[in-house]
Amino acid sequence: MKYTPLDIQRREFEKAFRGIDESEVRTFLLELSGEWEEILAENQKLKEEILDNRERLRQYQDQDRIFRETLLQAQRTREDVLDGANREKELVLREAQFKAEEIIREAQQHVVEMEVQLRNLKMERLKFLREVESLMDRTRRHLQEEAPDIYMPAAPTLNLEQLDLSALDEPLPARRPRN
Repeated sequence: MKYTPLDIQRREFEKAFRGIDESEVRTFLLELSGEWEEILAENQKLKEEILDNRERLRQYQDQDRIFRETLLQAQRTREDVLDGANREKELVLREAQFKAEEIIREAQQHVVEMEVQLRNLKMERLKFLREVESLMDRTRRHLQEEAPDIYMPAAPTLNLEQLDLSALDEPLPARRPRN
């Protein structure tokens, strides 16, 4: 059974012979009702604090849940970004490797073309030397036929087939200017 401070103040007792001093009982009941009123006020205040604390706890729990979800999302995002970066890295590496292989193929093709050109130039040089030798032979024969007394037949010259043509591939020594 709950008592209010007003219930305590209005409480009536039966009178008995040689009973208790009524004024003393009334004073005690007034003090008791005052203290009871304070206790009830403090109890109400504590109930309100409990409700407030529960509300704050619920807010903290909501914030904690949001933080956990945010952290989980951040971890997923980080993993996605790392995966994307790794895929991008692999793509860039493959592309660079493909370009490098293409450059190497082009360089090899260029080397082959230059070797063909070099071979053609060597053949043209040999052809030119043969033509010059042939021209010299014809000129010598012509001169010997036209003026045999001035131009005597010379000792036979070496044929180009007997020449060491590898020496023709070497660069000529630099000439020093005459002073």
